[in-house]
Amino acid sequence: MINQNFGFKDRAERTMNIYTAAVVSEHHTHRPTPTPEWRDMMATLSRISCDAYRDIVREDKRFVPYFRSATPEQEFAELKIGSRPAKRKASGGVESLRAIPWIFAWTQTRLNLPTWLGVGEAIREVLDGPDADKLRSMYSEWTSFSTTVDLVEMVLAKSEPSIAAHYDTMLVHEEDAVSLGKHVRKIHANTESTILDLTGHTMLGEDNAVLQRQLQVRNPYVDCLNILQAETLLRLRNCNDAEEEKILKDALLTTITGIANGMGNTG
Repeated sequence: MINQNFGFKDRAERTMNIYTAAVVSEHHTHRPTPTPEWRDMMATLSRISCDAYRDIVREDKRFVPYFRSATPEQEFAELKIGSRPAKRKASGGVESLRAIPWIFAWTQTRLNLPTWLGVGEAIREVLDGPDADKLRSMYSEWTSFSTTVDLVEMVLAKSEPSIAAHYDTMLVHEEDAVSLGKHVRKIHANTESTILDLTGHTMLGEDNAVLQRQLQVRNPYVDCLNILQAETLLRLRNCNDAEEEKILKDALLTTITGIANGMGNTG
């Protein structure tokens, strides 16, 4: 991200212009003070979303095998991506992963799971209850909350569950893990519809013309890189030839770099 934003003079100037404009805008923008009701609502949303997130990531025994087979997480350590090891403990599970590899793995498969998992369940439960109007007023009146929801909507717009499903088809072989992948993509679809319900939009990111244009331009290219990456992972995991393995690792690193640049969130 440092190279992407500051690696060239014109990009560095544009980035600093954006940062300066944001600071000046924030300095001159009035932000409403959160009411006790809003704070209570945030506590409720936090509790529900955290429980939903942990139900999948911590409590579901299918998750770790699914994560390791459906993403390039296992290959990160061998490729020596980043300045630190991908894991704090080489033998550890999800809890031993550092934050960037955890996010990075899901970005590569275009599912972006850590960004939205739990959000839809929390918002849906409130929208289906007596406090629905309160939540909608929070979105329309409290910019800190609406910005958070809009960021989730942006990541959902960038996500492609069909691409993630292709990784499952190519790389996930255990029946339990396959069923979890289908379940997670269903949660993704439910989260999309819930976010659209709260925002009043008819499609994800409909009020973000820049994002829509970016997706139209880059998706055809990133889609191809994802197809190539899934095939490369399949061959690499079944490779017994040292020379071929070296070539496959170089190919995998190329796809990782391309997808990271295309997604623009991490890498």
